[in-house]
Amino acid sequence: MVAGELRQQTGSIGVDRAKRWLNYSTRVASIYTNTDKVFKDLLHFQWPYGGQGFSFDIGGKLRGGDLHDKSFMAEVKAYRYEMDSATEYRKFIAECYVAFQEKPDRCDNLIWLSWAPFQAQSWHKHRSAESIKKHLLHADNTFRVFGTESAEEAHGKLDTQVIYELTNRLWLLTLCDEQEGLVITSDHYQRVMAFMGIGEESQ
Repeated sequence: MVAGELRQQTGSIGVDRAKRWLNYSTRVASIYTNTDKVFKDLLHFQWPYGGQGFSFDIGGKLRGGDLHDKSFMAEVKAYRYEMDSATEYRKFIAECYVAFQEKPDRCDNLIWLSWAPFQAQSWHKHRSAESIKKHLLHADNTFRVFGTESAEEAHGKLDTQVIYELTNRLWLLTLCDEQEGLVITSDHYQRVMAFMGIGEESQ
């Protein structure tokens, strides 16, 4: 199996694990992935410049408390260690920026869900306006987001309101194998759903 195939297989397994964990939190009203034929278009967006589009891995709607009926989309990285997380997170920030500009109703919560933290010394800054701006102005993103190779020109096109919105909507969730095992059992999950008057959902 070549590296690309291995990454794809690992990604698919990670999405399944993330979907199960989110479902078993009992706080997810609906959930779908970018491989679900009926819903995949809801997770797909187009770069303003540069051709090919992109998709988030998972999306759906939350339930309960302050999150009730709020939308979410998530990028899932089932890495065992940091690998290229910093580069992928940079791309994720650009994707969130573009997605919010295009469809803000789908972007109530934008989740980076992984099994390995990255740049831990700066972890507390990853959702800051300064960090978001830095990622958007990186050479990897300036053309596909702003249509220019010039960071200075791209800076002039930054939408500060969108950046502010992202600081309040980004989540960074880091799971581990043991944490996945601490969710409620399948039997208890079904009992909770029945108690809430909700039919059986995908697990």
